Amino acid sequence: MIVNVSQGNILESAADVLISPANPWLNMSGGINGEILSRCGMDIQNELNAYLDECGLKAVPGATVVPTKSVGLPFKHIVHAVAIDPFEDSSEHLVGRTLVAAFQLADAFGANSVSLPALATGYGPLSHTQFAQAFAKAMHDHYFLVERIFLVLDSEDAQQAVASILDQFDFGAGVEIR
Repeated sequence: MIVNVSQGNILESAADVLISPANPWLNMSGGINGEILSRCGMDIQNELNAYLDECGLKAVPGATVVPTKSVGLPFKHIVHAVAIDPFEDSSEHLVGRTLVAAFQLADAFGANSVSLPALATGYGPLSHTQFAQAFAKAMHDHYFLVERIFLVLDSEDAQQAVASILDQFDFGAGVEIR
């Protein structure tokens, strides 16, 4: 597995699967999902609303992942990953469980590549270092078929914080910093 850590706009990072941070209400109100909504219209939000209706829920628990189509974006699938609770709290453990669920779904899709940001670091309380520790543990403790992971972060400081943690782990083919 190759892990590429870069700075940029994740919606410009083509991969088979985009793991997008989601809130428990699956409301695409801000951040990456807000940009998806702005670019793609209501189709994906409607799909998420239908999922909640089918499940008879107003919100989903942390570590829930919900797949949707990818309308007009450079991904085959979007996996909406809930790594926070309704109070925007989180933990490395919750992020790790969410990552495992998301990567298992990516494997089920036959994905060779996945793009994701640092979960639970925007609306959630985690630092980029805490996210990187959760990510490294999830990748170390579980086997996934995904060959290439693009961690796309929003700042150079975030990129350096994540890279410094990931450099300490063996990901097979390694970690690339761009």
